[in-house]
Amino acid sequence: MNAIDMLGLEIDFKDWDKTNQLPFYILNDFSIQKTTINDICCLSLTPHEELPNLSALKKQINTIKEIEDLPVFLNLDSISNFRKQNLLENKIAFIIRDKIVYLPFMTTLLTDESCEENTKIEKLALTAQLLFIWILYQNTNEYYISEALETLHVSNMTLTRAYRQLCATKLFKEHKDGRKIYLTTHLNKVELFHQMKNYFKSPIQKQGYILKSDRNNDMIPSGEFVFSQYTFINLPKLETYAIDKVNSKQIHIQKDYYSQEEQIELQIWNYNPLLFSQDQKNIDKISLIISLLDNIDERLELEIEQLLDHIFNKEGA
Repeated sequence: MNAIDMLGLEIDFKDWDKTNQLPFYILNDFSIQKTTINDICCLSLTPHEELPNLSALKKQINTIKEIEDLPVFLNLDSISNFRKQNLLENKIAFIIRDKIVYLPFMTTLLTDESCEENTKIEKLALTAQLLFIWILYQNTNEYYISEALETLHVSNMTLTRAYRQLCATKLFKEHKDGRKIYLTTHLNKVELFHQMKNYFKSPIQKQGYILKSDRNNDMIPSGEFVFSQYTFINLPKLETYAIDKVNSKQIHIQKDYYSQEEQIELQIWNYNPLLFSQDQKNIDKISLIISLLDNIDERLELEIEQLLDHIFNKEGA
């Protein structure tokens, strides 16, 4: 299995035009090429024979970076477990025959021969959570990762990290259809939501209060203010709105709440609250539910269960 493909890495090697500036002892140890990995420029070092000892290797890398300050990685055919651990502990980047990839300058780590991601999942990264929400809205049992690009608008590498994090929860299985990757799960979507719930991060980065007169068209109704429309909970007296953090830079949130007639509550979200909206006017129900989970009580919990059942069993999401 090819780790380069699994991580969505595109690597292009070219001659490095500064090799004539290197001392002979480095040229005797390595062939050096200018390399582009997913638009990141770096230098690859391919050893002619055995790697130098750690101290000498660090000095040689520093000498190379003094000539051109770019990330450096070792391009290796094989390595002992001792040397591999040595490189990892010293954060020296390397790739071994497309099977083992360690590129800390790209936060990319794949460290075993079977290409399993060596990561304990505590909370989902933002893109992984968005991919999971996208999956919940698909009316299929096979979730082709490439199809999520149209909605999520991220790089192939970022999307690859996202789906591998979902696989690391052990709730999804990865499959290949030619060069296309797709995921499956043995759980129904209500069960899947509950199993994944502990991995969620709130989409709300920050919240507070602003004057009603400062509300603009980028602010979307949110929170229990919207949730009450789908459930039997009472409409709260204080209106709540959400806005993408990208559009919030000129907004000054107040910490103090003093008047429901003059103020609204404003949530600043880590992503566009309308990302999964069908009408581009209302927050999708799954994102809305996730935004409520940090402050859930028995009243909300019962209504969320009923709404989830309606979403997945009545709407066919």
